[in-house]
Amino acid sequence: MVIATGSRPYRPADINFRHPRIYCSDTILSLSHTPRTLVIFGAGVIGCEYASIFSGLGVKVDLINNRDSLLSFLDDEISDALSYHLRKHGVLVRHNEEYESVEGDDSGVIVRLKSGKKIRADAFLWANGRTGNTDSLGLENIGLTANGRGQLSVDEHYRTAVSHIYAAGDVIGWPSLASAAYDQGLNSCNELLDKEYRFVSDVPTGIYTIPEISSFGPNERELTEAKVPYEVGKAFFKDTARAQITGDTVGMLKILFHQDTLEILGIHCFGDQASEILHIGQAIMQQKGAANTLKYFVNTTFNYPTMAEAYRVAAQNGLNRVF
Repeated sequence: MVIATGSRPYRPADINFRHPRIYCSDTILSLSHTPRTLVIFGAGVIGCEYASIFSGLGVKVDLINNRDSLLSFLDDEISDALSYHLRKHGVLVRHNEEYESVEGDDSGVIVRLKSGKKIRADAFLWANGRTGNTDSLGLENIGLTANGRGQLSVDEHYRTAVSHIYAAGDVIGWPSLASAAYDQGLNSCNELLDKEYRFVSDVPTGIYTIPEISSFGPNERELTEAKVPYEVGKAFFKDTARAQITGDTVGMLKILFHQDTLEILGIHCFGDQASEILHIGQAIMQQKGAANTLKYFVNTTFNYPTMAEAYRVAAQNGLNRVF
């Protein structure tokens, strides 16, 4: 058996989600009016994406983050860029905050924070985490126990603690992406049928904020902590002909590579079509040996004008730093 029951928004018991002005990331999709002001609690991927959507519609958004930076798993430079562009579009980001209470009335919602602040808005969106759909499965009858977020632990064969029961997708937690869930479902079935399979570990991120963000491989902070001697190659979208033609000049492609071998270690991108652009670098990174080096992008002719050409620009920029 493969358990692939997915997930749903986590809903704390002390918030009344039956109130017509209090939403989770699913129920917000049935919003029947455009609020003038909106408080979003939770500044993870979902919270940042909704903040981009609503600020783009002209809604004044308060984005409440219970950490000290946005999407801290991202490259620091790209996280900073996201913060800048959200604020530029009118999003007020509040870091290191926790909610005390959320109270709805006929005209709006009052959010009280543990720091003593109180915020009033037309609507409230809870976007802080998801929980696995396991609570009604009767797992106790087969000796399985989910964690506090309803998720099951698996080994590198997708097996749960009960060896003939497998699990895949959001119900096993990280990375909780549709792209990974497709692969996990396929490979868990292949494993239990004794076919060739792989454990899905190298997963690109695609974050559909404005600007869009995508990355594959370790970031600068992680490489520095691991004492890997890396160098950086950058291409800014504003310097590419295609971005100038389309007017989508906000963005950057960053290639991280080994100083000595020129092996590509990580690709980080933000801007229009970032999650499409990333796949070029991902394909080269997963080649073996000499095929995975910065020189590939210098020695390959890219169509002009294209956004893919940013790889050649970034590679030349990086090689100029090598001595």
